[in-house]
Amino acid sequence: MEVYFLDVAQGTCQILLLGSRRAIVIDCGIRSDRLALQFLQRMGVEHIECLIVSHSHDDHIGGAVSVLGAYQDRISRICFVQDHQFLASAFWGRISELWKSDQLTRDQLVRLEVTDKPQEIWSDDARSLKLTTYSPAAVENLLAQESETPNPTSAVLFLDVRGERIVFAADSEVTQWREIHRKFGGRMTCKVLAVPHHAGRAHNSLDDLDWLFGEALDVDVAVISVGTTNQHKHPREDVVSAMTSRGTKILCTQITRRCHGQLESLRPGVLRPQTLVGRSSASHDVTSRGNSRNVACAGTIRVDSTNAGLVVDRLNDHQRAVDKLPQTATHCPLCRVIRTSS
Repeated sequence: MEVYFLDVAQGTCQILLLGSRRAIVIDCGIRSDRLALQFLQRMGVEHIECLIVSHSHDDHIGGAVSVLGAYQDRISRICFVQDHQFLASAFWGRISELWKSDQLTRDQLVRLEVTDKPQEIWSDDARSLKLTTYSPAAVENLLAQESETPNPTSAVLFLDVRGERIVFAADSEVTQWREIHRKFGGRMTCKVLAVPHHAGRAHNSLDDLDWLFGEALDVDVAVISVGTTNQHKHPREDVVSAMTSRGTKILCTQITRRCHGQLESLRPGVLRPQTLVGRSSASHDVTSRGNSRNVACAGTIRVDSTNAGLVVDRLNDHQRAVDKLPQTATHCPLCRVIRTSS
């Protein structure tokens, strides 16, 4: 099995290649790119075991319509949360059409909610693989609909692989993690974490971050899906610092001006991208204001399941490449900022 964290700029898309031309898709990036579909086709995927949308923000649900359109008769399960935007989404519109024309069955549609235990979405007992939803609970879903905020009802997914774990955190918030911790207990160790909300604000205070990465999660490698020109100031220094201070290694799909002042000098990336589908560009690519965009940091990131355990491809090469970036008074790679006590 291989797990890919696709470089979709300011969005999220993760694809699990299961072998035998099968895959699981978790979020699909933005609509205009169709990168999830391109990746599936390039990899020769013929059947999707689960098409999962964590919540209805455009940078997660956007590309799901094109994937559903291409694979509609080759998808075992379609999994989603019902936040306040879902029924107005093009994704639900397409699902509704297929349902009304008897092209989907009840068993294929799965609402992602937990009760007194996590909800198992998919498993392969022969290979000790299991994908499980740990959040949201029904009341969290209802409260998020009432407040019209999809993030705090994002589906939080755990992939257990022979004793190791990958966590897909979507845009989940610390309030959800406190409930996960309360219900299911203990500090959870994960080999790889897809960092909540692109390492943006999913917390109310530094105490929240200290709790999340100190008491709730023990993270070896953190993957941040982020776009070079995002307007949200992702990734946040306080989020990155909360992880690096505990020894977590950081990989971002793209690099931003928060880490380097001359992005064109790095194109196509801090670590030269592999020949995989992704937004990062080797040629000059700028916004209407002339700002560089789509400059890779790690680019699309691959995690292999091997006999020795989960291995993050090119991790050490990436860390060495980031170490070579200049650290100036105005710009320094956030994952290399060393905080000193005052």
